[in-house]
Amino acid sequence: MPTVVIDPGHGGNDAGAVNGSYQEKNFTLEISRKVRDYLLDHYKVNILMTRTTDQTVSLQQRTDFANSNHADYFCSIHINAGGGTGWESYIFNGTVPQATIRAQQIIHQTVMDVIGKKYGVRDRGKKRANFHVLRETEMSAILLENLFIDTSEDLKLLNNSTFIHDLAVSIGEGIAKALSLEKKTRTLYKVIAGSFKNRQNAEDRKSFLATKGIDSIIVKVSLNGEDWYRVQSGAFRERANAEARLEEVKWAGISDAYILEDETPQG
Repeated sequence: MPTVVIDPGHGGNDAGAVNGSYQEKNFTLEISRKVRDYLLDHYKVNILMTRTTDQTVSLQQRTDFANSNHADYFCSIHINAGGGTGWESYIFNGTVPQATIRAQQIIHQTVMDVIGKKYGVRDRGKKRANFHVLRETEMSAILLENLFIDTSEDLKLLNNSTFIHDLAVSIGEGIAKALSLEKKTRTLYKVIAGSFKNRQNAEDRKSFLATKGIDSIIVKVSLNGEDWYRVQSGAFRERANAEARLEEVKWAGISDAYILEDETPQG
């Protein structure tokens, strides 16, 4: 399983960029946690973080941590300052593998497709720099500068929970695409109370269940080139809930009802 290190910039006695009571270290930790949670929820990936609380971590400690854990990718999260506006990404300005360049292109475009189109965030471009965390990591690495803490419009977005959610999801999606991460699947337990070639028979079964106070829907499926009409009385994430509904359906007189397990990608 691929390992990704998420690096929330600054922390502890290093606040990073500051604007009044707003500190870069707090924004970077919030965004990083959301990126971590999104990836863990939706993809088969191992996520490590250089910090998970407000603690001081040196640049050397960050890269040593990633290297010692043999990470496959390193993503450092920062907030910009200096009176500008917008979003930009960095990779090392020395020799890097083509995979590093490709990953930057994918992540950058994925993020801008969301925050540029939805929020009008300025695209400051794909850049290169001699940052420690880009130079000293043994794996492909990227550093993201997420808006400007000292620009009023950017700060408004950084304080907008919907924007932070969309930003974190887009970063997570970008990383997933760049590394070709495998999506997690979820199992739905569907209670099938009959399957018919004739739709009217399915409608009759649905009506019968309704007289017993049991809701159901008709789902058309194709099996071996033939259309069938399934009467489905619920879809559950927990098998115990499906089994309870199955008992209810059987008590209503549908003795051939059964549970169908359906695996779908996590949405």
